[in-house]
Amino acid sequence: MVFLINCSNLKAGGGLQVADSICCMLKEIPQHQFVVILSSALKNVYLKISNTEHIIPITYDIKNSLYTLLLGRDSFLDNLVIRYKVNSVLTVFGPSKWIPKCPHLCGFARAQLILKDSPYLQHCTLKEKLSFIIWKWAFKRSSKIFYTENDSISKKIPEHFGKVKVYTVTNYYNQVFDHPEIWGHKYSLPKFNGTTILCISTFSKHKNLQIIPLIIKYLRENHPNFSFRFVLTINKDNMPVPDERLYQHILFLGKIDIAECPYLYEQSDIMFMPTLMECFTATYPEAMRMEKPIITTDLDFAHGLCGNAAYYFESTNYRDAAEAIIKVSSNKELSQRLIEFGKMQLKKFDNYNQRAEKLVSILEEIAIS
Repeated sequence: MVFLINCSNLKAGGGLQVADSICCMLKEIPQHQFVVILSSALKNVYLKISNTEHIIPITYDIKNSLYTLLLGRDSFLDNLVIRYKVNSVLTVFGPSKWIPKCPHLCGFARAQLILKDSPYLQHCTLKEKLSFIIWKWAFKRSSKIFYTENDSISKKIPEHFGKVKVYTVTNYYNQVFDHPEIWGHKYSLPKFNGTTILCISTFSKHKNLQIIPLIIKYLRENHPNFSFRFVLTINKDNMPVPDERLYQHILFLGKIDIAECPYLYEQSDIMFMPTLMECFTATYPEAMRMEKPIITTDLDFAHGLCGNAAYYFESTNYRDAAEAIIKVSSNKELSQRLIEFGKMQLKKFDNYNQRAEKLVSILEEIAIS
C-alpha cells in the first residue's frame, strides 16, 4: 500500500518531535511505500529519511490560501494523492487545512477544545476563544477518523465532534534518547553548585512559564540559602521580569534540537513542567527515561500521564510550586521514589516503534474499510 504522511502544517512545538520520530521509524516498515510531506521546520528530517528506498520525502509548506481554507483543497497535495495512488493519509497533528480525497487519519492534540475545566481557559482572550471555534470547525470538516495520545482525551472526542472514530496511540520520548552516540553536546552548562531545574518547553500561554519569575522571587525571599537555577529553552525576550536580579537564576538557551535534549537532562536535577493543559507532553516520558524526578501541575491530565511518577503542585500557586521544588531537591528518598515510579510508568506508553506500527496499522485498516 501507499500512504501519505502529512506534516506540511507543522511549524513549532512538540508536534515537530513527534513527526520526527514517526517519520524516522517508517524506515523500519518496508512493506509499504510512504510519501512524506515535511514542512520547512522539519527539513532536518529530510536528510534522515531521504536515502530510504520505500520513502519519498518532499518538502512543502501548506498555504493559507482561500482555496485551501474555504474548500479544503491543495492542488500540490491533491496531485500527489493521484500520482502515487495513495491509499490513505495520516496528518500527524491537525487541524488539517487540506481535506484528502481518500481515507484520512488526523492526529488530535488541541486540548483547548476538550479540557474545559483548565485554569488556562479562564484567562483566554476573545481572539483566542474565536480561534478555538475555528480549530474545532477545521477538525470537524477535515476528518471523521482521529487518534489522540491519551485515552481520556479519546473518550471525550465524540462529546465534541459527534459520530467519529477515535483511536489512542500514546506519545513517547524520541528514539534519540536511546542512542547516546548521536546526542548533541552543544549546550554544556556552566558548572554549578546547586539545584538545576530543567524546563524544556516553547513559550506558549498554556505552558504557564510566567509562573517561574514568581517562583524565583519567592525562593530568594523565603529560602535565601537555597542555591538554584532554571534552564529554559526559550529566549530572554519571552520572559520579562520585575527585578533584573531574578535573571541570575535563569539560563536561556532558546530553541534547541531534539538531539540536545538528553544531554540537558543529564546535567539537571529536576524536570519542572508547569503546564495547564496537555493532551500529552513528551517531556514527561523524557524525564522518566533520563531518571529525573518530575514536578508538575496537580491537574487530571498530568495525573493520568505521570501517575505516581511526579510531585504535584497547585497549578497557579507559585508558592506551592516553590515549596515543591524545595521538598524534592532536599529529600533524596522522595526524589528516588519518583524516579522509580517513572521507570514503571514508562511501560504504560507505546514506545516509538509501537507508535509508528500502530499508526500504519490504522492506515491499513481505514484504507480497506
